[in-house]
Amino acid sequence: MKTDALIRLTNGAARLGLSLSEDHAGQMFEYLNLLGEWSRTFNLTSVTDPDEQITHHLLDSLSIRCYLAGDQIVDAGTGAGLPGVPLAIVDPARQFTLVDARAKKTRFLRQVTRTLGLENVEIVTGRLEDYRPHTRFDTVVARALAPLPRLVELTGDLLAPDGILLAMKGRDPVKETHELGEPWGVRDTHRLEVPGLRAERHVVVIVKKLT
Repeated sequence: MKTDALIRLTNGAARLGLSLSEDHAGQMFEYLNLLGEWSRTFNLTSVTDPDEQITHHLLDSLSIRCYLAGDQIVDAGTGAGLPGVPLAIVDPARQFTLVDARAKKTRFLRQVTRTLGLENVEIVTGRLEDYRPHTRFDTVVARALAPLPRLVELTGDLLAPDGILLAMKGRDPVKETHELGEPWGVRDTHRLEVPGLRAERHVVVIVKKLT
């Protein structure tokens, strides 16, 4: 890995409160290498500049790490593995399930887990509407997947009774939060400060209200 890229990644992670080991940094760059190779055929990402990938893919994903709850995490509509793969790399004690309906993306993710040796990651190919896990999740993560009312329709049944849904957004989705129907409510909305990223980022913490 290039020294300047390593410095950008580790310094950025430190600003997010994460001490990134050299091994974990190496896994992240290997992930980006695989993403670049597969994208030449399957167009998995529109962000191809290496510097932008550190910011837009890796650090953006890591920015929500402090908001995760519990040990069972599902990345709903994971696409190319964001934010699930970077989070699984830095949090090997947690179990991550990455769900996507597109087989070409889950084939890529299986290659990623094999190459990186990510034993804490399970890949599921299927539509969220049809996914019925054996156990429910402590945290559901979704990155720019759908408007919030639709998002709770897609993922609400995946949550454990006291679980949380982390919806990663660009601008603060105030209108969407007001459109959430029962029994859902917004616990918090946090502005994310992603190192090197000038665009707005927010995470909305959604919970099921007690009845």
